[in-house]
Amino acid sequence: MSAASPETLSNADIAREIQSLQKRAFERYEDAALRAEADPARAEVIYAQAERDTAPWIARATALNDERVARYQRRAKRWRNAAMVMGVVGAVFVMWMMSRAG
Repeated sequence: MSAASPETLSNADIAREIQSLQKRAFERYEDAALRAEADPARAEVIYAQAERDTAPWIARATALNDERVARYQRRAKRWRNAAMVMGVVGAVFVMWMMSRAG
């Protein structure tokens, strides 16, 4: 797991780190489930400990995912702006062509 800021990571690094964090969290919860099954009287304590253990991983994965979503939103905004510019340029070009034909 990287301690780098999400803003400095590549998209591939973000995806790999999220996958790694998810794997670790799922493994921790699977372990907790097995331990709780073996000792039902302590199940609540075991699951609470698993939640505490995974909380930093989940927070990091959330931060990484938030950065990924922000990047997609910025990219979508750039594409939308480019499409609008192309539409305006196209409309102006069509009007110019029509004015020359008439």
